[in-house]
Amino acid sequence: MNIRLALAIAAAVLVALLTEVGLTGAGIAAPQPANAQPANPNPINLGAETTDARVIELKPYLKPFSPNGASAKKEPSNWYVFDAVNLSSRTVKRVLLAGEPPSSSLTILPRAVRPQILQVASTSPGVLVDPTNAYGRKGYVLTLPASAKAEVAVRLAGVAEQPSLLAWTDQAASSHKTNTAIFIAAVAGLIGAAAVFCFGLAVMTHHWAPRWAAASLTALLLARFSSIGLFDGSIVTTIGGPYGLTALFSALALAAGLRFIDLTVPVREVWPQYAKYLAHAIYVVMGLGALAYVGIPGATLLTDVALLLIPPAIFAYMIFREKRGSKPARIVQPAAGLFAMVSITNAFLALGAFGSTAIVPDLAGGFAAAGAILLALAVTAGEGISVIPWHHSSAPRPAPQPAKAAPVQSAATRAALEAIGASRQGVFEIDILAKETVLSPEAASLFGMKPGRVPHATWADRIHEDDRPVYEQAITEFCRQSGLAFRIEFRVLSEEGRYYWCELRATMKGPEGAAAERCLGLIADVTTRKEAEVEMIDRSVRDPLTGLGNRVALMEELDGLGAMLRNAVFAVLDIDRFKSIHASLGDEGGDAVLLQVAERLTAHFHGFADIFRVGGDSFAVLFPQTPEKPEQIGSALVQLCEGALHIDGRNVFAPASIGVALGKQARDSIDLIKNAELALLEAKRAGGGSSRVYVPEMEAVAPKDTVALDSELRNALDRGEIEVFYQPIVRLTDRSVAGFEALLRWRHPAKGLVAPADFIAHSEETGTIVALGQLALERAAADLSGWQRYFPLPEPLFVSVNLSRRQLREAGLINRLSELLSSASVAPGSLRLEITESSIASDEDVKRLALSIKELGAGLAIDDFGTGQSSLSQLADLPFDTVKIDKSFLSAGANTDGDVVLTSMVQMVHELKRGVIVEGVETEADAARLAELGCEYAQGFLFSEAVTAQDAMTYIARTFRSPSTVG
Repeated sequence: MNIRLALAIAAAVLVALLTEVGLTGAGIAAPQPANAQPANPNPINLGAETTDARVIELKPYLKPFSPNGASAKKEPSNWYVFDAVNLSSRTVKRVLLAGEPPSSSLTILPRAVRPQILQVASTSPGVLVDPTNAYGRKGYVLTLPASAKAEVAVRLAGVAEQPSLLAWTDQAASSHKTNTAIFIAAVAGLIGAAAVFCFGLAVMTHHWAPRWAAASLTALLLARFSSIGLFDGSIVTTIGGPYGLTALFSALALAAGLRFIDLTVPVREVWPQYAKYLAHAIYVVMGLGALAYVGIPGATLLTDVALLLIPPAIFAYMIFREKRGSKPARIVQPAAGLFAMVSITNAFLALGAFGSTAIVPDLAGGFAAAGAILLALAVTAGEGISVIPWHHSSAPRPAPQPAKAAPVQSAATRAALEAIGASRQGVFEIDILAKETVLSPEAASLFGMKPGRVPHATWADRIHEDDRPVYEQAITEFCRQSGLAFRIEFRVLSEEGRYYWCELRATMKGPEGAAAERCLGLIADVTTRKEAEVEMIDRSVRDPLTGLGNRVALMEELDGLGAMLRNAVFAVLDIDRFKSIHASLGDEGGDAVLLQVAERLTAHFHGFADIFRVGGDSFAVLFPQTPEKPEQIGSALVQLCEGALHIDGRNVFAPASIGVALGKQARDSIDLIKNAELALLEAKRAGGGSSRVYVPEMEAVAPKDTVALDSELRNALDRGEIEVFYQPIVRLTDRSVAGFEALLRWRHPAKGLVAPADFIAHSEETGTIVALGQLALERAAADLSGWQRYFPLPEPLFVSVNLSRRQLREAGLINRLSELLSSASVAPGSLRLEITESSIASDEDVKRLALSIKELGAGLAIDDFGTGQSSLSQLADLPFDTVKIDKSFLSAGANTDGDVVLTSMVQMVHELKRGVIVEGVETEADAARLAELGCEYAQGFLFSEAVTAQDAMTYIARTFRSPSTVG
């Protein structure tokens, strides 16, 4: 890997992360810590409106306080007081949070908890104190009237003599909380993806290097989670506290990283006498982490010292080895440098060099994420060029074989060699000490060479210049240690001047633990296979008769247009009466007609359009961009095919029907082809020899293959092509997200993303809807559990999942739902099942089923209310949470009568103390009208279309409001 390219990738990842969290622009100015000094006797002005006052450090203003009047003592929790004043002309709110000093982990005795506020009180009139939750941490909202002065008492736990206490403005706290959520998700996602990638590579290759890389990145991810308090309060932090747990994960990450380094750039290659000390260091690091976790005094501090010193030492070692020509060192060096930056940044932070800023921990997280990506790239690069050494998980290294001057071949040996020769392969050997290549007779015959020894440089000169660097690099790197095996492919020039593709499978031979002395293996002629692969690729995209691109090539071309597809014009041409022409002229005559049509199309549209043969007698013409009108293109194609073709001295007429479609009328490439084929069908119905341009009305006569659709849909379930998207449901009062509706999407390998309207109704008929519905429930429960964990709210987020009529009749629904709710960690009632009004009103069994669903702990919603035959009073005895009003009533509300109907429906639902959701909200006017009617929730394109689970989490983070700001 080019080092400059690697560093560019790392810089891009880091800048993207820091930009996402707001560090490159409108970041929040972080407070600087005050040195230890007597408390400031002056009151602090919490009503200040300057940029620096968005976050105020109250540490200089805190005075120890004992509620009973006795002198303050150091207890598990202590009281402090400060004087505050609001010199502004308006009421101000400040969110109080315990600050975490940079040196929190640099203590001898382990801390059981992080700094936190236990209680806030004030006896001053007009001052309000309300608890809140700030991204998993307990805080308090202090409300101070205009021109008011107050004495505030704060009880803190897990703090030092003079604790840090931060006073955030409401807006600053909310912004910081949102940015932090986005940043943590981004960093964790990148590190987790890198770990999964390395683990997958380890599974496929059975190499130890990617295994240790995956282990190190997994431990690093857990350390990041622990450092942000994800495990705080859980059973795993009861012994050594949160800092001890973080130290354990960090130590495991470092130990696995050291093992990875020893595999890729072994110390024994340059300092064999010190190799054993590296193994001891790995055990010491793991031991320190374990001691820190069980709460041994000083262990966390010593672990932090190791984390400070070892990564920069590894980086220095990479530079040293790279200077001595080590390819693995050069590949791993960028990642090692970034992890060294993580250590140095954390060290400066712990020593207080950056103050109490929130930027530096995020910067360290960005370095860690970028380092994880580069480590995954390094492992990939190493595997791709056969650089990173191979150690099989179970097979022992082959024992060194002493060379014999004149081995005696037994009958079995001769038979084995004959079998090798018959399979177009031979024995290949490199005498590394003598710098010679030895070819067996079978190997030499592959290239027309004489068997025996030749200088290795002479052999290397025969290798194709494009493949020679890979070959030389593999031999150079693998000869550093005996017992390593590898496989490479390259081209060799034969005596007749032709290049042959060869596959070399070899093992390095030599003394145990030392550099290799010989490379011994089999070299095989794989030219036939490689040529077949090339031919197969060419056949897959080319029509063998005309040489034009086929349907596969057409799809690639259309997909390659991307957003430019909307500027394209696409035409499908079908030769009329081709069966009659073929019957009259025979196979050769029919082929000649096709060839001449292809030549006419190519010659006429050369430089303006791409021509494809997409069927037996069908061609496609793609204009990526053209000023011509579609009607003119269709007419030109018709006229082009009207002229006589000269076949064996005869004039043959082959008129054609043409269908033309515009890219701007299609959702994707599949849709564009379908539109053109519908237009072609209309041209055929008109008698042929004509053209038609697609219009939406042609959809009404489009044929549908229901058997094929059912088969495709069932295969899609097996292949994992069905995905769950989520459309936000927002509160109309403040536009914050309240929940989501789960919607199915089919990611078809050829058609792209298929909307539910194209397959849900069909799945109801065939019964596939049951499996689809179960999939939606399981995915929704899993995603909801994660969202509620990361974004705690007084009113938890919910997800609504539609239950079809077919599902409601399934006997095992209640049991499956019970198992799902038992295993999913979601708030009671937050997984809501939507049942249409028509289903529940017309079936008493469904009503009883709805009651059972509610008893299990699921929520209940009535969908499409107003479209069925029931009145709301008929549903009053059902314990549903919300009623979803169909969007048709919203559009009808534009007239007076429709508005009266919508108003009465909302009022009736409110009388039953249920929530109202209106779907299909697309304009601000609709949202304002619904808010005036008192509707609680709405969903529609005004707020967001349906998005993936990952994008849904980002949407939550952007609209997430703390409990202090909700309501």
